[in-house]
This record gives sequence, structure tokens and C-alpha cells, in this order.
Amino acid sequence: MANFNLEIVTPQKTILKEEATMIIARTIVGDIGVLANHAPLVTELALGEMKIKQGDKEKDFFISGGFLEISKDKVLILADKAMDAKDIDIEKAKEEKRLYEAKLKKLSEDKEIATTQQALKESLKKIELGSRR
Repeated sequence: MANFNLEIVTPQKTILKEEATMIIARTIVGDIGVLANHAPLVTELALGEMKIKQGDKEKDFFISGGFLEISKDKVLILADKAMDAKDIDIEKAKEEKRLYEAKLKKLSEDKEIATTQQALKESLKKIELGSRR
């Protein structure tokens, strides 16, 4: 099977630069498989997993979004965040999950407070206006 050059770049650094025989990536319209000599294409990546095949070896990568560009003999991934699945710290990810869930709950509470404050202002204004009659 023919190879192509693959490069994964984030705003911080180049994550990967090597040859691949196939990639499978999640785009905003569905999954795409790319082999050597694929038609040129630019598409937006979605949050998800990307598989990189190199012969009979396979690597899994986390991609948080970005763009995929396919040209003659190269695939360029411009990702917001990307990391090899083997480098993922599960405990750190679980702690991040807990922190973000708590933050979302707090944001929800803040929205309820703001809504309640607005309703209170409306009630006070009604009392004020109604008392003038």
C-alpha cells in the first residue's frame, strides 16, 4: 500500500511528521478515510479520534477540532489540540471532567441567580408603579 506524508500541527508545536498508509478522521460531516493519492480536499475536523495506519501498525490520536487539508502527496492536520492516545493521563482527564462539570453547574446557578434578580426587579417595578395609582 502506498504512503503519504502526514503532519499534525497545533498552535504550540508540530505533534507528528511522518509517513502513513491511511488515516481515519472525524469531520463535522462524518468520518473520512484517506489513502495515498486522495483527491485534494479541505474540511473541518470535529472533536474525536483519529486513527493513523502505518502498514500493519496503528496509532490513535485525540483531536479537539481544526482542519484537514489533503494535497497531492501530503495530509496536513491543523488541530486546536492533538495528542497521541498513549500520552493521555486518564486521572488528569477525570479531574478536568469533574472541574468542568462543577463549572457548568456554577454557570447554571449564576444564570438562575441573574434570572431571579431580573424577576425581582420586575416585581419591585410593578409594586412601585401599582402603588402610584
